[in-house]
Amino acid sequence: MKSKKRTAVLLSAMLAASLLLTGCDTYDNFLAEFFEKSEQEETVVKIGVFEPLTGADAEAAEAEIRGVELAHELFPEVLGFPVELVYADNQSDVQAAAEAAHSLVEQDVAVILGSYKSVLTLAGSDIFAEAQIPAIGITCTNPIITQTSDYYFRVCYVDAFQGNSAAKYVLEHLGLGSAAALQLQDDDYAGAMIEQFTGKIARVTEDPESVTVIEYPEGTEDFKKYFEMIREAGITAVFFPSDAKQAEEVLYQAYEGGYDFQWIGIEDWAQLPAVNLNPLRESAVYLDGAAYIAGFDDSAQMSDMTQTFLNAYREKYGAEDKPTNAVALGFDAYLLAIRAIEDAGSFQQGTLISSKLSSVFEMPGATGSITLNAQGDPIKEVVIEQYIKDQPQPVFTSVPVWGQ
Repeated sequence: MKSKKRTAVLLSAMLAASLLLTGCDTYDNFLAEFFEKSEQEETVVKIGVFEPLTGADAEAAEAEIRGVELAHELFPEVLGFPVELVYADNQSDVQAAAEAAHSLVEQDVAVILGSYKSVLTLAGSDIFAEAQIPAIGITCTNPIITQTSDYYFRVCYVDAFQGNSAAKYVLEHLGLGSAAALQLQDDDYAGAMIEQFTGKIARVTEDPESVTVIEYPEGTEDFKKYFEMIREAGITAVFFPSDAKQAEEVLYQAYEGGYDFQWIGIEDWAQLPAVNLNPLRESAVYLDGAAYIAGFDDSAQMSDMTQTFLNAYREKYGAEDKPTNAVALGFDAYLLAIRAIEDAGSFQQGTLISSKLSSVFEMPGATGSITLNAQGDPIKEVVIEQYIKDQPQPVFTSVPVWGQ
């Protein structure tokens, strides 16, 4: 009896000493893990899927969910526990989104993924923050999401980051030290990207006038005047952050007028071949050579995880079904959640998991190596594609350089 008591005292003393040495963070992890593994053998780690399963946005959100589910199939455990996906339908409605957010909180999920559409994401933001549950946006690009919450992160880059990537394309791929930016007047969306574009080129070239910004008013139908301004400035590369419909008209007019510019657009330009405002126009002719930020391409090897993702996707959906950027981002969001829980050593401490998300550095994902900045936004590789006739091909990968 004395021997057993002496052993127990000795173990307690050793434990106390080790905890004093390793600090309270380790102590909290120890307690969580000890009780989770010894007293909750049937425990599962719940990850919330905060998405519109019904309503107007359900079809678009399906790609995000497909990526999450694929990652879950490949990596179904964390910390030795099975992971359960808990779905909350926000019904494509702001009011319903708040109710769905509360339901996830009540179910004690460890991390939340989603939602498709920034306005639905924001509807749950304060609710998750108050409950101290970290959340990871997948394709929601509104910068306010991460700016207003210490608990919201994302795997997609914010829209302005496209300007930085376009600048690297001009500098590193085209080898130019000057460019133009064509912008619709009072378009804050385009303005944010152009600010990043001009800032990057100006810093690298050390010339604040290296980018000429040309604005055109709403309702402009004839762009010849603006093309002449670009030509007179001796510029060949033009960054044009517009939607696909506007870009199609401008690119056609430039081709018809004999203006040989190197156009660089944004993600929406992936829709250019489908826009075709006038079926009598041969899009393969005037789209040829235009480049745009793609984010993800299944033929570009972005990281060691890219091939794992592609192999799993093709096995499940067939070689003919190509994964979209949203699917790849959904996959990465799940990986990021698992990584943060593993780094925290616990799935019951939201604040600790959030802090681990904040310190993620170069995590291999389907869309590249992901590092989260202080804002909770990713810094990662970006694929830029160029139309060869009307077929996009990856031609450049914009790799972030730390400190720039």
